[in-house]
Amino acid sequence: MKRIVSILIILVLFFPSAAVAANKPSSNKMQIFLDDKELIFQNAPLVYEGNTMVPFRSLFEALGVSVIYDGPSKTIRAQKGNTTVNLTLGQNVAFVDNTAVKLSVSPLVVKGNTYVPLRFVSQSFDYSITLQGKQIFLASPSMVNTPSSILSPPQSSSSTVSQDLTAEQIGEFSDRVVYIEALNSNGEAYASGSGVIVGSDGEIITNFHVIEGSSSVRIYFSSSDSVVTSFVTIYDKERDLALLKVGKAGLPKVSIGDSSKLKLGEAVVAIGSPLGFTNSLSSGVVSTPLRMVDGSRFIQMTAPIDHGSSGGALFNMRGELVGVTTALIESSANLNLAIPSEDIKAFLSKPRNSQLLTSIVSPVGSVVSTGPITNSITPQQLESYMDENYSVMDYKGLTLHFDWFVMLSNDGKTYSIGGTMKDSREWSEWASYQINDHFTMPGMVYFILNELAKDLNLKNTFMGLYLNTYFSFYPTAFPPSSITVEGRGYRLYYGFVYGSIEEDEGRFYYNTQPENSNALESIPIY
Repeated sequence: MKRIVSILIILVLFFPSAAVAANKPSSNKMQIFLDDKELIFQNAPLVYEGNTMVPFRSLFEALGVSVIYDGPSKTIRAQKGNTTVNLTLGQNVAFVDNTAVKLSVSPLVVKGNTYVPLRFVSQSFDYSITLQGKQIFLASPSMVNTPSSILSPPQSSSSTVSQDLTAEQIGEFSDRVVYIEALNSNGEAYASGSGVIVGSDGEIITNFHVIEGSSSVRIYFSSSDSVVTSFVTIYDKERDLALLKVGKAGLPKVSIGDSSKLKLGEAVVAIGSPLGFTNSLSSGVVSTPLRMVDGSRFIQMTAPIDHGSSGGALFNMRGELVGVTTALIESSANLNLAIPSEDIKAFLSKPRNSQLLTSIVSPVGSVVSTGPITNSITPQQLESYMDENYSVMDYKGLTLHFDWFVMLSNDGKTYSIGGTMKDSREWSEWASYQINDHFTMPGMVYFILNELAKDLNLKNTFMGLYLNTYFSFYPTAFPPSSITVEGRGYRLYYGFVYGSIEEDEGRFYYNTQPENSNALESIPIY
């Protein structure tokens, strides 16, 4: 008797650390085209942590962007039309106009040359980007919607290039497939699966059974880059699909194809993490384009998959996602199943609304509640979320550590979030930047509040940052009201910045002198 097996791996012996090597900058040997014309760089583009990095001046000149580099602050200011982009070396937060954006990789210097992430920069200025194997095609805004625009290499009249890619070229899309660990309430991994990046703003699709029953999940983009989330954005238990959202921007995403056009015998490639071996590729053919199993539609294919492949990608030979690998049928006939991309498109068209993973106790076929997030997240759960995602922050190469606490107003509508620093030297180094850039510390508050609004739908949120530390001498530089005697020394509890985003007014209000209520300032938000 056949037995259908959901291919979620239960972790016993396999861990990502045993299968993933650390990323280092390496030449990607890629060709980059802009509106069908190949760009020539004096210094070759690099691949770093799965991201294509290019020399910043060469790229900006090609895009017609004016650029200024400020040496002391190590900041790149790029402007074209009404768009301004600010990037800082070593900082994973950039600004597009006045909006903070978290980068998947920071600008970096390699052998004296400054490199910036190609995808983030090009998309910030409305250029489209398409990857075909080791060739990247950029199209200017004026070319994107032009029917005659061809996003492919220039061809001579005597040659024809097939649209199909090799399996090796399909392998270049492995940076769009992630490894997922399901974590229990103690933060311990007990099962694993795969996921596919479907949104450059951090949207990842996987199977529902990968995340079902977990308190949180850890998503690995590389061995050194992972994110933990306790929330699901959309889920459908009956169709076995779930959408996660993490705080990353500029991620490489898949192009979703049309599974209804698959033919019997057509070649396909699967990429996932069978048995915990991340980014494993297997190839096969479509056995049946549409197979009904237990009342649901599947693609049946011979591309081998195994436990841990749940939520992985099934590509056609044009590099398009045509399915999400889901299950295998235990037999000697190599029968493997994937959810068709037509079902995936319908699933992704549903409204987004974050919900705690621990709150999923719904019957088959139910979808996420449309109620406000403030009704489904407690201060303790939000505090845990802050600790998971914002306990360590980076600012221009400085590593900043925070302990978080959360309180909820009596009416249940407003969260007050506090972040506490305990290392006075760490705070002092950060404060030195504030002297030259008045928005240094408020910018961190704005960035976090903006992410919480987008990722968790938290609209009424107040945030303050504090320094809580002990001195053996009296800290005269701080307000007396923030100092108390403790033993033979002094305890400093100093609030150095607070802020809130008022969407109704379209402004971000902040104060870097909390002891002075008249020092309140604001900037417009967009």
